[in-house]
Amino acid sequence: MQKSKIKELFEDEKTVYIFDVDGVLAPIEYGEYTHYELDDDAWAQALLTHNFYENLKPFETFKIFLKDKDKNKVYVATKVMNDIEKQQKIEFLEKNYGIKKENVFVVRKNEEKLEVINKIKKEYPLLDSKYFVMIEDSIEVLNYIMENSSFSTVHVSSFLK
Repeated sequence: MQKSKIKELFEDEKTVYIFDVDGVLAPIEYGEYTHYELDDDAWAQALLTHNFYENLKPFETFKIFLKDKDKNKVYVATKVMNDIEKQQKIEFLEKNYGIKKENVFVVRKNEEKLEVINKIKKEYPLLDSKYFVMIEDSIEVLNYIMENSSFSTVHVSSFLK
């Protein structure tokens, strides 16, 4: 087992960050005693009448982490059900983390997050792939990216203290 060098990437100004939202930049606390209580169809319907992200509290750990980062190199790849959820997430990210609207990419399936990173990589053609860091809570997504690219992957637990 090799020693992790992820923290070195965090200190390098060349690093480009790609964050997930739900479970990473935003808490998932929608059930009374569970993290979630709706299926996808019910969630899509509920979004039509309620802004779930409006009053969510951002994580201080990520506010501090992102405070001095170049916001041009901070991106989001997030799964959404519809354009309403996309807009709610964009507003949450701009207000709480200063993430630019144009740096938010939405996907319908988690596997598409790798496509997003590949698209972002085209903006930095000379930058080595290891400097593109996906920060995610889903092991399935992280493994998919790790097994199908040479991008760096970080589980959200690396930020827990």
